[in-house]
Amino acid sequence: MPTISTGLHIVRKKLASGEDRYFVYAYRGGPRIHVQDGAKPAITPALLDAAYAARRERGSPDGFDRIVNLYRASPDFAKLKPGTQRDYRIWLDRISKKWGMAPIRAFNAPDARATLVAWRDSMAETPRAADRAIGTLATVLGWAYDRGLVSQNAAKGIKHLHKTNRADLIWEPRHWQAVEDIVPHIKRALVLASLTGLRQGDLLNLRWEQIHPAYIATTTAKTGGEAVIPMHDELARALMGPGKGHVLLNSRAQPWTSSGFQSSWRKAMPVGFDRKFHDLRGTFVTRLAIAGFSDSEIADVIGWTAERVASIRARYVDRARVAKARAVRLAGPSVTG
Repeated sequence: MPTISTGLHIVRKKLASGEDRYFVYAYRGGPRIHVQDGAKPAITPALLDAAYAARRERGSPDGFDRIVNLYRASPDFAKLKPGTQRDYRIWLDRISKKWGMAPIRAFNAPDARATLVAWRDSMAETPRAADRAIGTLATVLGWAYDRGLVSQNAAKGIKHLHKTNRADLIWEPRHWQAVEDIVPHIKRALVLASLTGLRQGDLLNLRWEQIHPAYIATTTAKTGGEAVIPMHDELARALMGPGKGHVLLNSRAQPWTSSGFQSSWRKAMPVGFDRKFHDLRGTFVTRLAIAGFSDSEIADVIGWTAERVASIRARYVDRARVAKARAVRLAGPSVTG
């Protein structure tokens, strides 16, 4: 990517006194950010910060901040969930700080992708953050490409640094024993997550009117698909219904916020606990697989698409555990241990 200039536009004017006066603009045609008599202004960090703030506010016509600001104001951004918007704003701010004053044409250059890969690699010590940054940038560039603002999406398909496979990390009896004595309003959420497979946000938003005698039906926030969870005795007992409003309530009998639940769960989590809340989803999928549900049936239950279920299931389901359970079931009651 070409070397990025300061982009400042400095104009000199001769005063009647014969002295020079310098006007500094954030960019050519942009707002004035500084006036100085006498010597030409030095390019200081404070001056660059002022220019950056002005570009952020108004959007330089040739700087990448223009695209970032257009994306923020777009219907595509507006239709995102409030929580997703908050998350995106964090990464858009970081992208703007890094690339906001870069000329848009730089993202069309042949070496743009290599430059972005190098940026990702510079964050290798925090791989999740690196992946979120490059993923958000790819979203913005993809949006811009569809509207003819750039000629390529240089960030598309850049591989993630963080790799994880939590296939065998389901909650086992020892994990349930470890949380046996935590406060009931948190434990209830853990139990219901293991019995429904709902993501944390969907579970916290679950309402009693979505619960029917034979099933639970809810639209998932992430995919917009409908999750239909069969009702069974253990789930019915855990629900302790019927009721009104939200199924899960905090200690003040109010619906949980996502940040509130996460904070409370972190505080209640036993020291050295080696499972995540999200592993309860894999626990539920494993339960369905052991019970003999097919891929398409699991997709219907938890709201995955049939096309994705095989690969996603492979990430979450401990295949060896399922195989052993099926072997014992096929062998019949004469087999022990």
